[in-house]
Parts: sequence; C-alpha cells; structure tokens
Amino acid sequence: MNELTIRIDSRVSNYPSVRLLVDGEDLLASSGADEGNDPADILDSGALLPQDPPRRIAFYGCACGEFGCANVAGLVIGRGEQVEWTDFRTLTGVYDAALPESGSGPDPATGLEPEWRQPLDLPTLSFERDRYVAVVRDAMADRSWETRPRAVIRHMRELRPATTHWAAREGDRITVHHRDDRTVWSTDLLVPPGAPDMLAARLVALLDVGVDPRRIAAEALWA
Repeated sequence: MNELTIRIDSRVSNYPSVRLLVDGEDLLASSGADEGNDPADILDSGALLPQDPPRRIAFYGCACGEFGCANVAGLVIGRGEQVEWTDFRTLTGVYDAALPESGSGPDPATGLEPEWRQPLDLPTLSFERDRYVAVVRDAMADRSWETRPRAVIRHMRELRPATTHWAAREGDRITVHHRDDRTVWSTDLLVPPGAPDMLAARLVALLDVGVDPRRIAAEALWA
C-alpha cells in the first residue's frame, strides 16, 4: 500500500498551494505540470474523496500560469478497502481547478482527441481506504492556510454563490468579480477589521440592496 501525505505551501499569502506526496515524494508533479491546486479547489470541494462513478481529477496544473493548459489528471476509484489513483494522463483545456468543468462528466478524458489526453508513465497508486480518507479529511479540516481575506471569501461564497470572489495577491484586499444577466463588474475592496463571517454578511447585505461595489470600495461602507 502507498501512503498519502498532504502538504499546503502557504509561502505566498492568499495563494496557498496543495502538494500531494506519495510515500514521501511528489511523484505526480511532472515537467511543466506541477502547479498545485488551491486548497479551496481540491480540499474544500472533496475532490480527493472517491465517488461513484469515479471522477478524474486534476492533481496538478500547468506551471505556465494557466492551470488548465496542461494537467496531471487521474481517476480516483474506491475499490472495497482500497482507494486507487490510476490511468494518469496529461489533459489540456478541460480543467480550471481539481474537478472537471461543469458539463464535462466525471471523466472528461473520454471526450478528448488522443493528442489532448496523453498517457503518463505512472503506476497505479493504491491506498488503504480508512487511512486515506482520514488523511484527506484531516487536510480538509485544517484551515491554518486561510488568511482573513480568504475567510471572508469563503463565507461570501456560501452566502452569495452567484458571485465569484478572489483574494488579492498582496495585503488585506479581495477582488470581487460579478456577472449576471444584466451586469458585469470587478473591484478591489480593503478588508476591514472584524470577524470574517460578519464582514461577509455585511458586504452581501450591501450588494443585495444594490449598492455599487465601487462606492463600497471608495467609502469603506462595510467597515
């Protein structure tokens, strides 16, 4: 049986990266496709947990800066008392994060031309199921990587899922992007002092009554 260790690299504030070590080594990182997932994408989503039918997940993304340019992707399969990672491939153009894009099914490799789903020379990895699930769930529960801006974002996603929020790379700022049938906007907001859940609720209340986010940013209305 192989042994999984999940590590989160938090050296870049607001932009942590998940590393997946198998028997102590980063076996899945390959040349050009070694960009770790954001914890929200691979851990909070439950992507590493086996599902029925099995899902193909992107363990790593392209180091060029465009995550889906090239991915190390494999099937996560539960087989009785084991979990397997198998059928590793380099996929192009179907992942924005660990899970497949909406509408592409549990295994987007099946719909790709051969040149966009090249097999990788990696063996099937087998884990003892109970130990594997415990390691994954421990990593999912660990929020030591989460900065205050990221915590605000998490609460806002729960309260207002139709809006996408991204943490700014530097400082206590979040960039809020929104798109619906009528409007598209984007602005930076400085995160004021306070509990992240209360700040998120306050900001959502302002957005729900139609306050322009640029006014929120300029006048610090949610402080």
